[in-house]
Amino acid sequence: MPHYHAAGAETGPKRDHIQMKKAATEPPRSKRMFYACYDTGEFDVGQMKISADAVKRFLLKSLQSKRKTLRSLGVFAFATVVFCVPVRSDSSTQKIFESASVALKNGDYQAAEAGFRKVLQAEPKNVGAMSNLGVVYSRTLRYARAIEIYKRALSFSPREQGVLLNLGLVYLKQDDYGRAQSYFARLHRIDPKNAQAANLLATCLVYGGEPARALEVLEPLTDSNPDPATLYLLGVAYSRSGRTKAGEQVFARLLTNTSTKAQASFLLGQAYYDSARFEEAEQAFKSALEVDPKFAGAHRELGKVFISLRHREEAEKELRTALGQDAEDASAIYFLGALYVQSGEYQRSLPLLELAHKVTPDSWAAAYYLGKAKLRLNDMNSAVPLLREAAELNPDEPAVFYLLATGLKALGRSEEAKAALRRVAELHATSLEAEKKALRDANVVGTR
Repeated sequence: MPHYHAAGAETGPKRDHIQMKKAATEPPRSKRMFYACYDTGEFDVGQMKISADAVKRFLLKSLQSKRKTLRSLGVFAFATVVFCVPVRSDSSTQKIFESASVALKNGDYQAAEAGFRKVLQAEPKNVGAMSNLGVVYSRTLRYARAIEIYKRALSFSPREQGVLLNLGLVYLKQDDYGRAQSYFARLHRIDPKNAQAANLLATCLVYGGEPARALEVLEPLTDSNPDPATLYLLGVAYSRSGRTKAGEQVFARLLTNTSTKAQASFLLGQAYYDSARFEEAEQAFKSALEVDPKFAGAHRELGKVFISLRHREEAEKELRTALGQDAEDASAIYFLGALYVQSGEYQRSLPLLELAHKVTPDSWAAAYYLGKAKLRLNDMNSAVPLLREAAELNPDEPAVFYLLATGLKALGRSEEAKAALRRVAELHATSLEAEKKALRDANVVGTR
């Protein structure tokens, strides 16, 4: 019986906030990749990718990691299984599977999707094909479809650890800690000593408002040579549980350990950035680069900080350095393109934003900035569809509807332009009422 191997880990961009003038954006969240081995005992496993995500959610690196970080950004890492699922099939079906796996590895998602669909037509119960199709959907940000196919795979193999992991990650990418937690909890019950599963479960508990329960998961992992991710989450859990001193001791341990100092500085930079403490974030990322000048993602994150500080030249330099390290860094591509738009360099922004829009088709921010660039270049026929797409993806952003109205008016579509402007007014009124309510709730004198 032939073995079918899943070609890749579940990765994909999510959102990351950028502070720029005139528009709040929701760009794709950055990633960093790791490689590791993950023995389940249920099937043969080769190498597998570990994806990484933003500081509040994911894990620095796995205890299972056996290779250094290769490229892109991240803060927390976790492994996704490489499947070797035995099935009865003829050689032609196996060849289709292998060809689709190569396409997935090479980022040719259209070919990969078509191939895995053909496999499932011939073998409807092929869990490996289902899982890989889920990876395709996740990487192209079709999360609903990814969830559906992963659940279908679990209906045939309920204890398939890789599918449990992938499904949990899809929910986690959408900040759905409750649903993600249930799948990571199942993984943790299967293998309580697996640091990756424990860290992911603890992440959901910490940021889902249950830090005390997270401590119950994390503390047993600190008995011997704990993973930096475990220590970081432990420090956060202590702090959120009111045990401030214990949290400070954990963070001090991370920062004084030479082997983890760059990672710890990077994590702190992410935390400062998310808290809009940009000067402190700048120093933290610079500290990470002093220890390791090639630390994956640090140049990109420092570039984002400089954007927030409105240091345009420094931001461009760091983002270009990041792309020199990893030309496929979707977040760096997006931020550099958005920076050029905000600087009025619209023509220069186009190739970057067109690429960002292609690789993150569900990012309203990429569609918005590309539409804005097209509009400023008077290409209204291209701008309007992009801005309408952004409006559909994020119907609560006034800046999108304002630019859409501008483009529609330029094309002579007055009624549609008026409708877009009415939406701007509705959103502003809603925002004002929400602000007033917040002030009333806070008992601020003079609010009515």
